[in-house]
Amino acid sequence: MKLQKLTGWMKRSSASDREINALRWQNWPTISLGGLAGDGPPISHHTVYSCINVIAEGCAMLPFLLYRRQNDSRVIALDHPLHDILQFSPNPHMTAFQYFQLLMFEKLNYGDHFALKVFDDRGRLRELYPIEYSRVLPYWYMEKETGLRRRAYRVSGFSGLQSVFLEDEIFHVQFKPVLSGDNHGLRGASVWQQYQQGTIDSALTAEKFVADGFQNGVNMSGHISVDAPLKAEESDKLREQIKKSYGGRNGAIGVFGYGAKFYAHSQTSKDGQILETRQFDRSVIAGILRVSAHLINDLSKATFSNVEHLDLAHFKHCLLPHLIDLRQTARKDLLAESERSAFEFDHDETVLLRGDQKSFAEVLEKAVQNARMTPNEARKATGLPPKEGGDQLFINSASIPLDVAAKQTAPNQKGPASE
Repeated sequence: MKLQKLTGWMKRSSASDREINALRWQNWPTISLGGLAGDGPPISHHTVYSCINVIAEGCAMLPFLLYRRQNDSRVIALDHPLHDILQFSPNPHMTAFQYFQLLMFEKLNYGDHFALKVFDDRGRLRELYPIEYSRVLPYWYMEKETGLRRRAYRVSGFSGLQSVFLEDEIFHVQFKPVLSGDNHGLRGASVWQQYQQGTIDSALTAEKFVADGFQNGVNMSGHISVDAPLKAEESDKLREQIKKSYGGRNGAIGVFGYGAKFYAHSQTSKDGQILETRQFDRSVIAGILRVSAHLINDLSKATFSNVEHLDLAHFKHCLLPHLIDLRQTARKDLLAESERSAFEFDHDETVLLRGDQKSFAEVLEKAVQNARMTPNEARKATGLPPKEGGDQLFINSASIPLDVAAKQTAPNQKGPASE
């Protein structure tokens, strides 16, 4: 019942009801997510949204797998509850892709992602429910038993109910933790509000200027000249009359008498370098988030010969750091301490080759010919059923089974020469 009241999610198993103490159930307000400089939040800028969307979808589309270590190898832990949570659905209302896409959106836009962990009767994690960023307030408290400082999370529900959860009940993904002030390490930092507020303010101001220009259309902006001098009262009255007749009216025709002349104050987009400014803002924002320009429809530096290398650079320098951070956070927050030596997280990066069938086929062919994969493993990677005899490893020499090649070589081996 606690989960439903706090987050609005319906649940299929019981949530933990542990609280720290009654004194911490104060009616603290939720966090305000106001925009910057009155021009909207950073994600309202089209380039920011495009870049975050590229990262979020790129990370979410890679299968997030849990492996069990076995001697010097590893196998997918199909029998572990985390396998279904991370691979298919973290809760009854979301797919794994939707959840990880949301996770990356919140991490990059706000600096934090919070999800409530739901356990079964045996204490094993069964579900993850994302919690709205503005409804979570992390803080430090002193643990009485150990005297150590621990992290806790106050969650404000839609109905006004508040509750406190401990570290082992919340899955918390941070982006560049803030290491200053009393909240040392409690929250991640939004790259815009913490480090690049001036950059996003400038970009949002430029977009607002363009939008205002289209909205105003051909509204008159300028000054009026008359032959006879006007007193201050007459000048104010004339200004009010013109503003009342033509202000805010697109396509209005101005009519002036008594020898009055209108001189427009205008600036073309070319003179104002509007296009160049917007292109520069797009390049700077993409650079901050390390997104390759061609992925946000900027093909000025892309060619048919280098686009593949641009994709590779995007994976290595943009997606991979986020994936590594997710793996390490999942190991810390989702695995029990006793499981960490026996299990590990990883992403199936071969999905990135699916769009390039030629390269994908060449990788599988070399893996089979060099005894790195069995033919059936290669067939499974392409969605094909196994074949009889396809579970043996082969080497490149005449493509024969490895054990057969060893038997053929053994009789030809000679011992030390004897007189």
